Amino acid sequence: CGGRPVISLNLDVKSAIAIRQVLFDEQKIYTYDPKSVPPRIIEIRNAINDLDEQIEEVLKNEIADA
Repeated sequence: CGGRPVISLNLDVKSAIAIRQVLFDEQKIYTYDPKSVPPRIIEIRNAINDLDEQIEEVLKNEIADA
């Protein structure tokens, strides 16, 4: 996060997936051109990527434990 303060959330998987979907819906109307996209959309996309990685890890662990 480049030296900025960090906020951590503890979410169950269902909540994380729901929040990820809302974030995805918010950003999908914007271009992927880094010169034209608003900075907040870049931050939203970074948050989506973080959620995706964490959700994937949890789901992998659940499958492995099953």
